[in-house]
Amino acid sequence: MIPSVLIQNSVVNENQDSVLNTVRLTPNSFSNNTVVFVVPKSGSVLDHNSSLVWTVSWENFDFSKITDNQRVALKQLSGGLPTLQRSRLYVGGRLLFTNQDIGQTVHIDKLATNPDHLVEVEDVKVGAQRSYVFQENGKIEAGLDSDSARLTDNRLCRALGSFSETGTANRGYECTLLLHDMFPALKGGIQLPVKYLKEEIRIEIDFETDFDEVAQCIKQTDNLAGRTIQIKNPLLFLDFLSYDPMVEAGLMESVMNGIAIPYREISYIQKQIPANTANNVSSDILLGFQGKLLMKIYVSHRNANTLQGATNGDGAAGGVTVTGPQILQGRCRSERGKNMEYNLIVNDIFIHDQNVDTASQQYNFLSMTKQNPIYTYPNSFDYNKVFAAAIAPGDFNSGLFEIGGTQRDVASIAASAVRNGLAGSQAFIGFDLSKYGPDGGINPSNSGFRVGSTPIILRIQEDGGAITTIEGTPKQVDVFCESVKILQIRGGLVDTVDA
Repeated sequence: MIPSVLIQNSVVNENQDSVLNTVRLTPNSFSNNTVVFVVPKSGSVLDHNSSLVWTVSWENFDFSKITDNQRVALKQLSGGLPTLQRSRLYVGGRLLFTNQDIGQTVHIDKLATNPDHLVEVEDVKVGAQRSYVFQENGKIEAGLDSDSARLTDNRLCRALGSFSETGTANRGYECTLLLHDMFPALKGGIQLPVKYLKEEIRIEIDFETDFDEVAQCIKQTDNLAGRTIQIKNPLLFLDFLSYDPMVEAGLMESVMNGIAIPYREISYIQKQIPANTANNVSSDILLGFQGKLLMKIYVSHRNANTLQGATNGDGAAGGVTVTGPQILQGRCRSERGKNMEYNLIVNDIFIHDQNVDTASQQYNFLSMTKQNPIYTYPNSFDYNKVFAAAIAPGDFNSGLFEIGGTQRDVASIAASAVRNGLAGSQAFIGFDLSKYGPDGGINPSNSGFRVGSTPIILRIQEDGGAITTIEGTPKQVDVFCESVKILQIRGGLVDTVDA
């Protein structure tokens, strides 16, 4: 039996005395790329709703040289999430939980959030801006309260540099993320009995600071002077719970005698699909996972950030940046390929009786993994068939968006690049292999799909194109597989095993 205080979602109408102690924890060591925290034992149980706070700063801001190119912002739909790479939780020298790409996993997870909560709460916490309005001509304009009258309004500002609170100081943007978002293993209300663990608990987080991956210049991208991103003031706000003597005695006895808690682990696999110029090219991506108990699989499919065969303005061949997707979204994106179809083969059986070959089907299957509708910009799941073309009257996107009340100058980044950064940029793939909802209990005996001795295969079919087109670029495929594992605690020592 698992003590109810270790599974928060199972505690219903219990009469018990409890004490909450919140600890503001500073790092034991910190560089611009990695932070290490040693978790104290300030209560019986560590609450999974504890949080990480960090500040993203553009260090080259100089108010004395304020120009248009001093205006830098976080990514449009993901905010500061791309700054988060990997997280690791150790007990003693044993790696207990890990997340190989926090930014992407959290971004995908939040797509199923209620739109009002997403825009008014989640976006503010991480510095994203997923709201949009419809113009009089029916086209969408990205941004919060988009209106030309708000050009100087910094309400709910998401930007860095000159858009900071005072306009004269580079304050950066402070982001917040809950512990169970950073470690999906803690979802479902799992609480760690830190008081009764014999070994030290350590949390490590790796940050991404590459400018192009985490930020965007609102104007004059090519003339931006200085591209230094710095992570500042990482903190953990840890909530520790203590209970009345009777509950504490029962918890200690259970931990000493041994308990087994099922949880979800996210495994990360990165693959490349080579560039091709032919049509109907099928790529089989081997995922492995033999013997695993799988629940969910999420896939991002991204075109390359550069067109390798294009010219650099002077006619010389070289890498030309693909404006739009990378600038506005970074790696928290997934682009639908031309005439794209996909399927999953598990135990030599196709999960879908026919390939998923439409954007609407792809949207619905991703929504099924979350048990909620996906919220994102209109045409986010559609193939962008007019990539790099000039804005036309029939385009759905206006080619405009604003940050912190200030509209992006389309003279510095073409309107088509704004469209390209939004259209077809959130076409994530999802497979639901579980038998219960994402927040329900996990029964290792029957909650997922048991993989046999044959590796899982992800099959993607799409058309290529000339090397100077987006279709002809190599594709990066990131796969996140959610499987069931067991957390074993006995005598104050911990271990993990596959379900």
